[in-house]
Amino acid sequence: MNYKELVFAFNRIGIALSSETKMNKLFNLIVDEIIEFADCDACSLYIKNLDKHELIFEATKTVSLLKKDESSVFKSFSVPLTRKSISGYTAITGETVNICDCYKIGEDKEYDFDKSYDKKTGYRTVSMLSVPMRSTDGDILGVIQLINKIDKNGNIVPFSAEFEQIILSLASQAAVALSNVRLLEANKNLYKALVKSFSQAIEERSPHTAGHSKRVAFISEMIAKHINNKTEGVYSNIFFTYEKLEELKYAALLHDVGKVAVPENVLEKQNKLSDDEMEVITNRFETIKFSITLNMSDMDEIKKAIDGVDNELNFIISKNLPGFISDEDKIKVKEIGAKFYTEFDGTQHSYLTEKEIFMLTDFVKGNFSPDEWEKMKKHVSSTLDILKEVPFTEELKDIPKIAGAHHEMLDGSGYPYHLGHENIMLQSRILAVADVFEALTAADRPYKKAVPLDRSIKILEFMAKDGELDKDIVQMFLDDKLYEIYLDARDNDRIIV
Repeated sequence: MNYKELVFAFNRIGIALSSETKMNKLFNLIVDEIIEFADCDACSLYIKNLDKHELIFEATKTVSLLKKDESSVFKSFSVPLTRKSISGYTAITGETVNICDCYKIGEDKEYDFDKSYDKKTGYRTVSMLSVPMRSTDGDILGVIQLINKIDKNGNIVPFSAEFEQIILSLASQAAVALSNVRLLEANKNLYKALVKSFSQAIEERSPHTAGHSKRVAFISEMIAKHINNKTEGVYSNIFFTYEKLEELKYAALLHDVGKVAVPENVLEKQNKLSDDEMEVITNRFETIKFSITLNMSDMDEIKKAIDGVDNELNFIISKNLPGFISDEDKIKVKEIGAKFYTEFDGTQHSYLTEKEIFMLTDFVKGNFSPDEWEKMKKHVSSTLDILKEVPFTEELKDIPKIAGAHHEMLDGSGYPYHLGHENIMLQSRILAVADVFEALTAADRPYKKAVPLDRSIKILEFMAKDGELDKDIVQMFLDDKLYEIYLDARDNDRIIV
């Protein structure tokens, strides 16, 4: 190989190694590239594990055995890190070991050749070159072993001293690639830890919704994987890669992280009026009853009036629960609230304050007043603001966009930005369906009971028909019984993300 060919070969291998981001694929790529470049019959790769003082046999390939179809599926395994083995000696000392014939190693050497592989396969190991993989800091990350150098005539020959330096350079390139992949994996693990921490933080704030994000992530990932299996229909040409599935899962886990910015009295609100506010009303009604006894003399009339006050209080208490209130009941609440009683000092006060009447009759969602509902809705924009500050990798860059649109509706009626269908990613549409179904069927909301399954299905169908949710996703979710898979996993504690 002349100088020009050598430079081109180095560049090609360098580009190939630097572009691989998966550890196992990198190991096999190193072996393949070395064999092709070095014209040797076999190559093996060992990686140091200093914590356990061992070498991990990560990859190997023997061309002549492959040609004979004698190969088998390779599984990595560990070997002791010791000077007695050739790979161990190189890993510990950092020295290159160049052997002309592995069956004729001198007794003065610390290392020896393990013949077990040759005996098992009928192979004959002759020449071997064992070189260290050094990082830019000089640390030895592993060992590359080249076996049986082949000349132009197909004969096994020793590896030349000049060739040692070339392979050492390639081993350094491999070490750099390995360091980069390790750094990338470390970053991915950091993001995973970050996702779990964020998700845990919001779930600990609200025990009533603990597990919601994990369940939504489970449903979202299940839907996406189901789309991958579609061979016909609207999703036949759509496929989520492993990276895109991870991105969707993380977005689902983080979709409610903005709730950390929602006031606790709103986040944990169970009824339209708080317990303290209802206690004030209850005490006031006791005062009303006492006022009746002071201002009336006929015992039958007093009892009748007090019973009426008790009935009114019980009615107020029943209407404090979250949920729908009819126009007729709203009128009754306002009529009760407009009544007056006389205080001990002779002043007159209404049964209910304007604020109390407003909270009991003019809530907009479950048990929230318009102002509280706006505060709750802001959790989505807060989610987007928080996630936009995270320097996600290229593979995860759409997490903020996916998570930040989980309450957007295809008809533009969602929030916070009223996006239309053309601006909502498929992943966000999947997340929206998952979020709605989980919320409908969840039994742990402070402001509502779980909606029965048949009614939950009807609600999904209506939302799809009205153009709020993606009708294709909803139809697939229902027709292919994905909801049954989810409910079975949830009810049998098999939600794993």
